Amino acid sequence: MTRKKSDRLIGILSLADIIVLIVLCTTSSPTGSEKIAIYSFDTLVVALIAISFSRRMNESQLRRKYLKQNWYELVGMVPIVVFALFGQSTNTYVESITLGTLLRPLVLIYFIKLSHFIEAELLRERVLLHIFIIFFLTLVVSSYLFYFAERSAPHSQIKTLGDALWWTIQTASTATFGPNAITAGGRIVGTIVMLVGIGITSTFISTLAAGLTRSRIKGALTENDPKLILKIRLAKGEITKESYSELLKLVSE
Repeated sequence: MTRKKSDRLIGILSLADIIVLIVLCTTSSPTGSEKIAIYSFDTLVVALIAISFSRRMNESQLRRKYLKQNWYELVGMVPIVVFALFGQSTNTYVESITLGTLLRPLVLIYFIKLSHFIEAELLRERVLLHIFIIFFLTLVVSSYLFYFAERSAPHSQIKTLGDALWWTIQTASTATFGPNAITAGGRIVGTIVMLVGIGITSTFISTLAAGLTRSRIKGALTENDPKLILKIRLAKGEITKESYSELLKLVSE
């Protein structure tokens, strides 16, 4: 099996793992054997993802640079059993499992790039991709921290992690505001979400606009490049190699 085929297989297993984890989050009372089976399958998938990541990093000439550029995959490689153990110790089992499930899609970004059926301009723009990931992590982690701070407070309207996630998205987008934070910890998290949300949103929009502008300029220059036009005509068989060489000399003068 070639490396690309094995990576695609790992990508399919990762997607299946996410579906299994979603079932675990939505199942009210899974049995002990079911949990063990899910944890074992998830650990196996994470191990395969880690092997693929290590192989790609070792094949890279600049390992530190590769690690720096793909740091987000490490965040998605944390086995779900770690979140389960943390959730049991803090009495937030379902919420911790949900947090781990929300982080797992980060490892799918590399496998999405292998697909020829998905036009993912965002994935090819490294700056945009990292801004998007930071914004995503801010929403997910802040939602969990906000829920953790507010869940036991008297008169708090945050009853589930879904309530906290909805509140975080509203606050970060500044579209509207949900329930007020009751605890000091919740207010601290809310303040951070507001500041980071405004900063990242504006940066993302400006970077996206600049990237689209550069792409259009590059496309316009490419379309008007006579050398490129000659190469395309040669590849299509519209001109011979002799004609190509002569015309190339003319346009190079």
